[in-house]
Parts: sequence; structure tokens; C-alpha cells
Amino acid sequence: MNLSITLIFIIACGIVSVMAFSRPQMLSKWIGWPYRMKNNNEYYRLLSSGFVHADYIHLIINLFVLYQFGTIVEMTFIEVFSDQGRVYYALLLLLGIAVPDLIDYFIHKDHPEYRSLGASGAVSAVLFSYVLFNPWAKIYLYGIIPIYTIVAALLYVIYSIYQDKKANDNVNHMAHLTGAVFGFVFTLMLKPGLWNYFIEEVINGAKALIG
Repeated sequence: MNLSITLIFIIACGIVSVMAFSRPQMLSKWIGWPYRMKNNNEYYRLLSSGFVHADYIHLIINLFVLYQFGTIVEMTFIEVFSDQGRVYYALLLLLGIAVPDLIDYFIHKDHPEYRSLGASGAVSAVLFSYVLFNPWAKIYLYGIIPIYTIVAALLYVIYSIYQDKKANDNVNHMAHLTGAVFGFVFTLMLKPGLWNYFIEEVINGAKALIG
């Protein structure tokens, strides 16, 4: 049985994160650390940082959301892009980690105290790729509150910008935002015709809601 890219990523992320929880030296080697990237040429951290997490809650939330939406996006990529779909989806995940980390690098390369970790950039990339294909699908916040994905996406962007400006909760909201933008743009670059489909779906869905 062939494992999906989503499951392979989840398993790898889970194993590495759990190992790093009890191994501070390992965490230090894998964490995103722009200052060390610049001064020690440790650019592998652009990817390794996505496989370690702050704690079990951070890990479980990221992997749960990724499983919920990644499975659908991966299947959609295979349907749309055929044999190349798995490769494109793997790139969506890996670049979803690397692109936000690269932006972090240019902002914080001279700040030795700054570090970041987690797969949130990749998860955000997958979420916004999902929104592009399914703008009016319903998701349930906290498993209870129904909300359309297009509305959730807008709220997510607004919240990330607001929290990033506050910068007092130790969460890298800029990585969430840049990962989201990357996922949306990357999917459009692969299939430019999706833009017209997305706009048409948004307009038709809005008309249906208004009645």
C-alpha cells in the first residue's frame, strides 16, 4: 500500500517533533534560527524548522488540520495534474515551510535571539490551496461553529496581520500569513485558469446567499 504524501509528512513530523521534545540539542539543531543561517551557513534550517514543534498541543493541532485538508488537496492535485500531482503537492508542503522561513531570514538574520519552529506555514499553504478549489465549502470552528472557507480565509488573514502587529504572543503570525499567500499563489501558478473558476465560484456563491 502506497502512503500518501500527507501521511508521510505527518509521520515524519510527528517522529521528529516527539524526539526533539526530550532532546534540547536536537531541537536547537532543527529550529529556524536566521542568525545561525547567516553566520554558520546552516540553511538546512529553512526546511528542518517545519518538523519540530513547541509542544504536543502545537504539534497535534498542526497535524490534525493538515490531515483534514491535506488529504483532500493531495487528491485534488492528483486529479488535476495527474502523475505530477504528488510532486506538486510535496512542493506545496516543503515550500510552504521554506518560503515563510526565507522571509524570516531576511527580517531576522541579525537578531541572534530570534527563532521559530513548526509546520504552520505548510498547513496554511494547504488551507489556502483548499480555499482556491473550494471557496464555499463549510468547515467547523472548534468542531461546532459552521463557517464558509472563503470567510474563514479572510478572517484568518485579518487576524494574522493584527496579531503580527501586536507581536506579544510568541506566535509567528507572519509565517502563517506568508504560508497562506504562498499556497494560494503557488496553486494559481500551477493552474492559472483556477483564478477565473475561483472568482466565478465566489460570485455565484455570494449571489446564492443573498438570494
